[in-house]
This record gives sequence, structure tokens and C-alpha cells, in this order.
Amino acid sequence: MTVAPSPSAHSRLGACAWQRFAPGPRLALFADNFQIMRMHAAGELPRVLPGSGALLCIPLGGELFLQNLHAQRRERLARAFVICNRHAVLDLVCDAPVELLIATFRPGRLRYLVPASFAELQDRFTAADELWGAGELARLCEQLAASPDADLRIARLEGFLERHLGTRADARLDVLQDCLYLAPDTRISRLAAEGGWSLRHFERLFTQAYGVTPKFFARVARLQQVARNMALGLAPNVAGAVMDAGFYDQPHFIHELHRLAGLSPADFSRGLRERPHFYNPAALPRYRQQLRHTLADSELSRINLRLARPGAAPRAGRA
Repeated sequence: MTVAPSPSAHSRLGACAWQRFAPGPRLALFADNFQIMRMHAAGELPRVLPGSGALLCIPLGGELFLQNLHAQRRERLARAFVICNRHAVLDLVCDAPVELLIATFRPGRLRYLVPASFAELQDRFTAADELWGAGELARLCEQLAASPDADLRIARLEGFLERHLGTRADARLDVLQDCLYLAPDTRISRLAAEGGWSLRHFERLFTQAYGVTPKFFARVARLQQVARNMALGLAPNVAGAVMDAGFYDQPHFIHELHRLAGLSPADFSRGLRERPHFYNPAALPRYRQQLRHTLADSELSRINLRLARPGAAPRAGRA
């Protein structure tokens, strides 16, 4: 079992306090970060926007509810669950104090940790014991709930995930997906050519592996860039975050926000600034640096992309 890293940050917003942890070296390519959240009273936990990654959520105490903002559904979450949200706006809320452990996975990487087809998990609330077995998952949850030490909890979760880590059979496709995630204005036809595939074949491989088309993935990745920059205070306002993410202008962003999330800019902003979130300030720079290192050592080293960063100038749209 790995030794858990020290918490990367302690944060607090209203009744919610949380700690963030960086993944160890074996999971660094698969997990973005781990967080332990504690709600000391009834209230709102993070809003889950349409995204490109996946979440493993393990309640450690108290009752948690998942609400679909537009479908007006509310579901009690009494056990560990996985969300690969692509098309909905989901709210995590509690009616009483609750403690929650969250593993945030990088885009597409959950498929190396579960036996199920990753595409089948899209837009589903999936009980974790359906993926990893009731017995082993129950033992993990009991160990996590019984231990008050945060580092030990993260170490146990990492050990569990490492035991289920499978072979990376699609490393070349993963690199191209990473490029699209970090620079969503990259032309998809260019990525296909860099991978040695026709555009149609690349789109088919991408959709089979990740559950969505490359075009939809890029749209969601761009929206997530705006959300991340706003949640972390990296942009002074919505307009600044919109331009940094590569949208043509404010109307373009408003149109995409409505199509992807059904939210107004005001509701979008409030959901990021007035409630906790899953974004880790250190995660994206670490992700970008790992991709640069991967490109330098791979057959795709000739790729020369503008990897998305705050303040980067937008580029023309993709073909």
C-alpha cells in the first residue's frame, strides 16, 4: 500500500470544510485529486456540472442526497457511488451534518479501474459495489468510516484503487484525449492525423473508449475550463474566464452554457462562488506538465499544442 501524501490544501466555505490530497505516483495518471468534505450543518455541497471525468463518492457519516436540477429528482445516497456526468446538472445536498470522501478521476481514466464498459457508465448514478464487489467495497467503507486519520483514509483508498488498476491498452488515444482536454480548441482532424488515423476512425475509437464524441468532449472541456477558473478565482469575472477558455465571445458562451447545462450565467456563477467545489488548484498544472513529459518521450512528440492555461489567447474553431 502506498503512503498517502500530505493534504495539499485546507478550505472552508460556510458550513463546509474540506481537505485536498494529491494522488501517489502509481495513480497520478488516473486520479486528479482526493478530497474529504465535512458539512457541519444542512446545506449544499458541490454542484456537478456536465464534465469529462468521473467521481467516486464515499459517504463516511450522515445522509447525502443527489438532486437532478432540471429533472427535479432527489435520491438518497446511503452507500458509495460513481458519477460520470455528461449531460445533467447535479446538486449534492444534505439535511444534516455529513462527511464525504471523493476521488476525482481524470477524463476517461476510470475505465482502467472498473470491469464495466466505461461508455455504459455515462450519465448514470452507479453503486460502487456493482463495479468492485459488495464484500471488498464494504470492507473499505468500514475501514474508512472507522479511521479518523485523514492520511490513513487516503492511503487505504489508494491501496484499494491500485489493486484494481488494469493495463493501459489505449495510451496513444489517451494522449490525444489529454491534448483535447487541455486545448479544446485544437482541430479534431489534426489530432486524428497525429495519431495516424482517419478522422472517421479516430471519432469512432474515441467514442467507443470515452462514451462521447470528440466534438462533444471538447465542448464540455471548454465549459469546465470556465468553471475551474471561476471557482478557483483565476479569472476576475465571467467574461475573463470565457475568453481564457477560447470562446469566441460572451454570446457564444451563453449559448453553449444553455445547451450543455441549461443555466444562465448568473446561476452558473453562483453555483461556483457560493458553494464548495471539487477543483484543486494544483491539479491542472500537474496534469499539463505530465502531458508535456509524455509527449516528449512518445511517438507523438511532434505535436506542438497550446496547452490551455489562464490568460491564453483563444484560437480559431476546429474543423
